[in-house]
Amino acid sequence: MNFFEAQAQAKRKTSWLVFLFALAVLGLIVLTNLLIIFFLASTSADVETMTVNNARGMFSWEQFIAIGLGVSALVLSGSLYKIVSLSSGGQAVAEMLNGKLIPRNSQDPKQRILLNVVEEMAIASGSPVPNVYLLDEAGINAFAAGKSPQDAVIGITQGALDNFSRDELQGVIAHEFSHIFNGDMKLNIQLIGVLNGILIIYLIGSFIFRSVAYSRHSRSRKGNGAFAFMMLGLGLMVIGGVGKFFGQWIKAVISREREYLADASAVQFTRNNLGIANALKKIGGLNAGSVLQTPSAAEFSHAYFADGVSSFWQSLFASHPPLKKRIKRVEPHWNGKYIVPKFEPVMGQKMDKSSTEEALLKKEARNDQLIQTVLTGAVIASSGKRIEQAAEQVVAQVGRIKEENIAYAHELINEIPKKIKTATEEPYGARAIIYAMLLQNNIKDRQSQQAILENKADPKVAKYTMDLLQDFEALTKKLHLPLVELSMPALKQLSVNQYQPFRETVEALISADNTVDLKEWFIQRLVLQQLDEHFGLRKKARAIHYLLGAVKADAELILSMLAMIEHDEEQEAKAAFATGIKSVRAGALRYMPYSEFSPKKLNQAVDQLAQMKPLLKQRFLQACTAVILHDGKVSDKSIEMLRAVSSVLDCPMPPMSLD
Repeated sequence: MNFFEAQAQAKRKTSWLVFLFALAVLGLIVLTNLLIIFFLASTSADVETMTVNNARGMFSWEQFIAIGLGVSALVLSGSLYKIVSLSSGGQAVAEMLNGKLIPRNSQDPKQRILLNVVEEMAIASGSPVPNVYLLDEAGINAFAAGKSPQDAVIGITQGALDNFSRDELQGVIAHEFSHIFNGDMKLNIQLIGVLNGILIIYLIGSFIFRSVAYSRHSRSRKGNGAFAFMMLGLGLMVIGGVGKFFGQWIKAVISREREYLADASAVQFTRNNLGIANALKKIGGLNAGSVLQTPSAAEFSHAYFADGVSSFWQSLFASHPPLKKRIKRVEPHWNGKYIVPKFEPVMGQKMDKSSTEEALLKKEARNDQLIQTVLTGAVIASSGKRIEQAAEQVVAQVGRIKEENIAYAHELINEIPKKIKTATEEPYGARAIIYAMLLQNNIKDRQSQQAILENKADPKVAKYTMDLLQDFEALTKKLHLPLVELSMPALKQLSVNQYQPFRETVEALISADNTVDLKEWFIQRLVLQQLDEHFGLRKKARAIHYLLGAVKADAELILSMLAMIEHDEEQEAKAAFATGIKSVRAGALRYMPYSEFSPKKLNQAVDQLAQMKPLLKQRFLQACTAVILHDGKVSDKSIEMLRAVSSVLDCPMPPMSLD
């Protein structure tokens, strides 16, 4: 199953969740109606003489509909409240679990290893680098949370950080990245909302029961009124309990199989089954296991790497498969013995498998033996095979990570000078990186841009930008996109008051020469789109388009742009465009001349294309890839533009080397 199929399946799971939710609400409506009928009957007749006929006489369709609307409103409002409270994405979930953000410039050795693993995994996949939160918990666990790769965060417990080797950390982080790519995070938030809505009935019943039972007024009353209200409260608690029962069942049904898929993906990403297997064995061998002590643990139980709560209720409807079954799936010949974790010092360890791999990577880097990606093979093969097959092969890498991608990401990060890399780790430096990326080479434009920095930017950031400039100009272009991705976590730490002048400065730097080239536009789009969504200035795109015809003009614009980037001659650009549309059987699309381009039109086109359904995005990106593969010669500029288009469509594409 590729990225697009997984995303489509996640959306189908959402539809299935809505159906199950509707059934649960219908059940609650019926049970609540029965309870209200018997409550009314008990208050209007002596309890000893109350019969089913008394209750039947209390039924009316008007009452049934009114109660149904009331129950539906309560459940829906409870669900929406929870979903809205988590609308800020993964950060909200991490903070509800008492997670603390690990600074990107942390000097703690264990935290540095963790951050390096997360950075490599993100750069290897072409996705934004997520912020990482640490939970002060002895148990071994982790989670990924958010609505999309753009706002995802990774959370991990201190127990995991203390007890995992680098290989095991890599396996667990790969597992969590699989959840990010497969659309599981958004589904998890929807599940939390559904369960919270269903729980509302129980909470109301509990409030009524306790209010009546413990109020002096109710104790002093005579007759059946107080008793009836207590029974009403108790009945609502029972109904809410039934709802919770089915809610937990829904959670278990949807979650279990996705854990097996994430485990398998982790093995596929890292080519190392022992990383994920040994991590699971250490959970089994640790006294604290994977249990979290925070009061909010149960609410998010389905989002963890392993079961985060321990109770009869949770074991009855566990959202995770048993540890032994998970281990057996990734290590079929496992001897059944768990690993009792031992704390080991980070520094001065004997060289293990991961250390050996580090040494090999450095040796490869010294010999300039860069890893070749699937695109290299696709370009070579394009002369002898149909281009559409090569394009499919390239796009199949979206949302997937291979061992060679991780190795190549490792080398890219190592190519970044320490001064530049350090700058990406905190907000001042991250802003300076983006500013430096936008400064023009010619003296006239550079001078006007420097004046903008002096007038609009934070003075410290403006100075930092000029300090970085010489080192930055020496960088190869292939490092620009990874630097944007590395800078995003620090940029998301800005306050709204800091972000607004940063945003204005970026736009002013781009328009300083009264023209906007494509590199500038993509940087603006990549950075500001993510940050606008993060700060609530822009709504996340909704997938509504099934057919390419619904975004015809927008697809024409982007495909034409890619053709022009790769080919200076218009005839060649037209031929490349024709190759792209032919590869996906989209003959109705027409080439768009350069005179019709503008930043406004490009932004509008990307906004519309972002609303495509997952499988339509796959088809469109295959057309984009076929355009740049037209003559079998692909420039680095085209590759980076293809990856940028993929990124703004929320389809992370791994970095590619043509060396």
